[in-house]
Amino acid sequence: MKRIWMIFLAAMTSCAWLPRPTPVPVGQLAAGSGSGAELVVFLPGRWSRVAEFERERIFEIAAKRWPDARLVAPDLHLGYYQNQSVARRLHEDVILPARRSGVKTVRLVGISMGGLGGLIYDAEYPGQVDQLILLAPFVGEEEALREIEAAGSLKNWRPGAIAERDFTRKLWLKLRQGWESEGRRPPVLLGCGDGDRLAASNRLFAREFLNPGEQRWIPGGHDWPTWRLLFERLIEK
Repeated sequence: MKRIWMIFLAAMTSCAWLPRPTPVPVGQLAAGSGSGAELVVFLPGRWSRVAEFERERIFEIAAKRWPDARLVAPDLHLGYYQNQSVARRLHEDVILPARRSGVKTVRLVGISMGGLGGLIYDAEYPGQVDQLILLAPFVGEEEALREIEAAGSLKNWRPGAIAERDFTRKLWLKLRQGWESEGRRPPVLLGCGDGDRLAASNRLFAREFLNPGEQRWIPGGHDWPTWRLLFERLIEK
């Protein structure tokens, strides 16, 4: 099976968007002075810049919770999803070097499109992630998600023949196989605002894969104030 996210371009591209360069290795913003055995990687949303993790105090919140961890935000913007290299760049430029330097625990924090990036990475490199923290993740296109809803459950869903460019069905089938059939789901925490435009898809995702204690819902939309509060609450000891 080819990469499950190949058609993400069709789902996310806008004619008004101007592509940014996709250097190899990917650029990274590091924060904190942690040099221990933990790595926390922050994956930005579609329109976000990595500097926003600093501006919105996400790094600060993470440093209080994991004071000895390395904090890094690779600039994995939309272009890396378009050229199908997001998982490879995350693995080769961030995760592998950290593992080789002694990191034992890797957490991925993905916001919106970054949440999708975390799911893609775990599907393509199983066993590398020790925890996924997803803040209002984009989990696929509505047509396919309505299909799953109509089937009553992901277990009962039978998508039939899947087109080569069908991103969502490939993703959910891969998650069903790896997370449910093979039992290799990493610990996952999901947070979303009740008024978020992705709330319905996040509820479906949570219903299929998560326990009640692994999700947090608060009033709010698809914005930084909501994500910041969710992040604080999700990582409370």
